[in-house]
Amino acid sequence: MARRLRLPLALAAIVLVLAYGTDRFLAAAVERRVSATVGCRLDGAELTTSLPGPLVTPRLLTGDLGTVTVQGTIATAAGRETHLQLTLRDVHARPFSNEPVDVAGAEATVTMPYDQMPGTETGQQRFENAGDQLAVVRPGVVLGGDLRVLMDLALAGEELVLTPTTVEVAGRQLPVALVAPMLAGGDSELAGQLDPRHVALPDLPHGLAPDTVTAGPDGLVLHASLDTDELTSAAGDCRR
Repeated sequence: MARRLRLPLALAAIVLVLAYGTDRFLAAAVERRVSATVGCRLDGAELTTSLPGPLVTPRLLTGDLGTVTVQGTIATAAGRETHLQLTLRDVHARPFSNEPVDVAGAEATVTMPYDQMPGTETGQQRFENAGDQLAVVRPGVVLGGDLRVLMDLALAGEELVLTPTTVEVAGRQLPVALVAPMLAGGDSELAGQLDPRHVALPDLPHGLAPDTVTAGPDGLVLHASLDTDELTSAAGDCRR
């Protein structure tokens, strides 16, 4: 009995291996097409695409891929690298096809690591997550200790608006409205740390428009909308 079962089991294993290998081969072809199309539209960004699920051959045959994740690293005009992640909805693409990749909708997040934000390279300040606020820390400016200012975040066009709300010194938190008048007649530089700031956002790839901003655990996160016409419009060089 055992001998009679060995051959069918071996054949079944071979069929499964071949099916899985074919599935991965076709999936990789589609992932390259999606990455190339989206990357070309976003100023040549180097991206990788992940199709959901261990076996995707049935969806590859119809081209209806559902929701697809695309991510990679992009360089801003200031030379800093930021992480880009796109969620593409209702993606239609087949492997080795001349059809354009079609995307029904898309959202993007761009994460700027805190250690790459302005001022951190000289050690003048550092940035931290503080729940739904951004903490800006100036080391050694108050009697040798750190000044930690919690700020609300907002967007105004292509600028990030930082509005100080709370000052933290030696573990004590005080409202900015109380501290600012006390500093106004003294250390003007220190008092200036409590003024609202407008910071230019990094240049995002063409087609990405930031909608909201949050302070994430690893960096400042811009939530952006993506015009899907940018992914499927005419320029033939971007079709794969």
